[in-house]
Amino acid sequence: MANNFPSFKLWFGEAGSFTTFQCGLQLWWYHLPVQLRSPVWPGLLASLAILGLLLAFHQVVSGAVQQGELRHKATAMHSEATWRCNTLRGLRASENCRSQLNAPTRSDALLQASDMPAARQSNAQTVLASSLDLLSNR
Repeated sequence: MANNFPSFKLWFGEAGSFTTFQCGLQLWWYHLPVQLRSPVWPGLLASLAILGLLLAFHQVVSGAVQQGELRHKATAMHSEATWRCNTLRGLRASENCRSQLNAPTRSDALLQASDMPAARQSNAQTVLASSLDLLSNR
């Protein structure tokens, strides 16, 4: 049985605690069955770790792509709502529409809307609905 682990001695001749740990680890390793000491297990463990890291990376990238799509949709809807506000007849109607479009949203309303998927409506969607109501009431 060859010693694969190097040991070191301290300057005053005593073996360090790392050396005793190595000896204990070596004894534990050689008391395992031969099938468990096979070199296949470290490769299998490394493969599982790599697979786990790849899955985590995929999840992060998918989330970033979804967030980018949502940001793109929100920007497109806001620009469309701004265009509709600008095309309204009458200065007062278009100013009212733009003020509703650019009004800050309340944070507690945003938290409630994020909890309910059916109620997720952006400020631009609200303005579009209100501007369509204004046009239909004329």
